[in-house]
Amino acid sequence: MGLKEALWLFPPRCTILVSTVDSQGRKNLAPYSEFIKTYNDEFVIAMANERHSLKNIRETNEFVAALPTISLAEKISMTGKPFPEGVSEFEKAGLTPLKAEKVRPALVKECIANFECRLLKEFTLNENAVLVVGSILAAHYDEKSVKGELEARTSSNAALYVGRGNASSIYTTMNGKPVDTGIDFTKV
Repeated sequence: MGLKEALWLFPPRCTILVSTVDSQGRKNLAPYSEFIKTYNDEFVIAMANERHSLKNIRETNEFVAALPTISLAEKISMTGKPFPEGVSEFEKAGLTPLKAEKVRPALVKECIANFECRLLKEFTLNENAVLVVGSILAAHYDEKSVKGELEARTSSNAALYVGRGNASSIYTTMNGKPVDTGIDFTKV
């Protein structure tokens, strides 16, 4: 078994959408599955150096981490497409930006929770990627979506990233309901 195949042994990971703005105020939205929420109320997110999200965070020191549901799988995939800088993934994916209280990047209306964050630190992983550490300044959530926390965690509709199919992204839920978005990015 090669490294690529062995990495499929890891279980699906929760997906967040990271909302940023550049120094000109242009909105950006992208999916990330390599992240953790620390016990100190911080998010640590692994980001590739070429991502617009990272460039924007470096310019503004702010971001929003939003928790989408599996019903947004196609929209999540659309936000992951490499649009040219300045193109709003909110518009391309049909998601609704909402004004945040403490940061410039927008909240994502369709997500069950949004966390406003300020950049604390950045750690270089290698020449291609960094870890971004952000302090959570404020949280917003849909109370209906988070009632019965224990039940929600065991049968959650939170989108978990499985990986890429041939040309599309595949998501699942905690209870194993897979969704292949079927989006052929070579034709988008």
